[in-house]
This record gives sequence, structure tokens and C-alpha cells, in this order.
Amino acid sequence: MLDYTIPVLLIVLLGVWLRRSRWTPEGFFPAIEWFSFYVAFPALLFINTARLEFTGGALRDLTAATLLPTLAMVAMLVIALRFAPRLPDPSRSSIIQGAVRPSTYFGLAVASLLFEDATAALVMLALAICLPVVNVVAVVALAWWGGTRVSAARIAMMLAKNPIIVATVAGALVNLVGLQVPAPLGNGLDILGSASLALGLICVGGGLDFNWSAARPLALGITSTLKLLALPLIAVATCRVLGADDDVTRAACFYAALPTASNAYIMARQMGGDAPLMASLITLQTLLAIVTVPLALQLLVWWPA
Repeated sequence: MLDYTIPVLLIVLLGVWLRRSRWTPEGFFPAIEWFSFYVAFPALLFINTARLEFTGGALRDLTAATLLPTLAMVAMLVIALRFAPRLPDPSRSSIIQGAVRPSTYFGLAVASLLFEDATAALVMLALAICLPVVNVVAVVALAWWGGTRVSAARIAMMLAKNPIIVATVAGALVNLVGLQVPAPLGNGLDILGSASLALGLICVGGGLDFNWSAARPLALGITSTLKLLALPLIAVATCRVLGADDDVTRAACFYAALPTASNAYIMARQMGGDAPLMASLITLQTLLAIVTVPLALQLLVWWPA
């Protein structure tokens, strides 16, 4: 497993070095972040989602095994945070983001190396199912605790303008209708998609913040434990109750074990969340995931069907 996670870590560390190197051209990171977010990564999500092959039973089980643990974690945290009166409201929204949002770049890069095509496709499907939901959860949490008034119409507009969600939904519609993407277009999107993973991981590395002086150690530790260990445990438990097959269980566990999303920091900064805590969560979870993702997948051996 480390043969697949360590290469991802090395590319992330390359991004860390490039961010701090005096030889990196000015404006390099804003340019590749824009290209990754608006062009390359949506191309990858669209073409892969359009090509997904799955049965109705797999779709049902995967939806339950990813969404139910996510919503259960959100509900548990909303209740638990009521017993932390001294915790500032912006920190509460960052804890919610840090406990449920997945790093799509990390997930797709590792899944493409680690799993066979069938399981890797289910990981992609899990992301397609959950990305709109976790984005809504993040926006609502930031609006509720960040002091930003956000109406349902504004949330819908934000989702409609998000290229990741638009590409995923468009690919799903093409898939469901049964349309075939023309080969020249599909091959071109494949090339863009291949570039997106490396560029995305470099962006993740460039965004890591190792200055944790403003972080809250207790919140940092608890949130990371919930995201990296508790959430995959709940996902596996859900799969065992459902009697899901091995591929679905593996994909759901892997999805739940992903570190938190790197763009959660941008949302926290823009909408009044605790940006320093969010930056620390992203950094810590990305580094820990090299160890915790293999550990989470080991649950499938310890807890057989």
C-alpha cells in the first residue's frame, strides 16, 4: 500500500518545495490552481463519470455506505459542539468541513494506482454521489457559524457555478442517458484528466501550512481522528449491515478515509470560517493519510463479511 501512497506524498512535497523555492515563477501557483480547478479536473470527472459502469444494487449500496456515515458524522458533531461553549463559532464550521470533506485529488491519484478498474470506478462514483452533498454541508455550516447570510437560492447558485459539481453531474447525465462520448473528444479529455492529478497534488502541497501556532490542538486532533479513522469505520459497519459486496465496501472505506479537501481553506477564508484551523487540518490530515488510509483499508481484513 505504501508503494501507492508514498508517490502521492512525494508529489505533494514537490508542491511544498515549489511554493518555497525562489526559482518558481511568480504567479505559477495561481495559474495551475485555476487551470486544474476550471479545466483539467472537470475534464477528468466528466469523462470518468460518463464512462462509469455499475449495477443498480452497487449504486444503492454505495450511496448508503457513503452518505449515511457522512450525515451521521455531521449530526454527531452538531450535537457534540453544543457541549463546547468556549469554542468560537468559526472554528465549529472548520471542524465540520475537516470531518467530512474528502480530498478528491488525493483520492483519485491513489485509487488510480491502488485499485483495479472496477473499484477505482466505484471510488469515482462515490465522489460523484457525495461531492454535492458535502459542499452543501460546508456552505450551510459556514453560513450558520461564520456570520455569513446564505439563502437557499445562493447555495444553489454556488453549487451551479462549481465546475467540479457541474462536470460530475453532466457526466452522470450522459451516463444515465446512454450517450457515447465521441472518441476524439474522450481522448482529449483523458489527456487533460491525466494532467489534473499531478497538478492537483502539486497544488495541495503548495497550499500546506506548517505554521500551527494559531491552531487549536484539541480540535485538530479530534477532528482528524474522526475523519481518518472513525468515518471509515462507520462506512465499513454500514457496508456490513447492508451486505454490500467487496468492491463497494472497499470503495466506501477508501472514500471515507480520505484526508479533508484542500479547497476547504479557501471556503473558510471567504465565508468567515477559522482559516488557520482549516489550514492545519488540511496539512495534518494530508500527511497522516499516508499511514491512516492503509490502516483504514486493513479494517476489511479485520472485519470480514
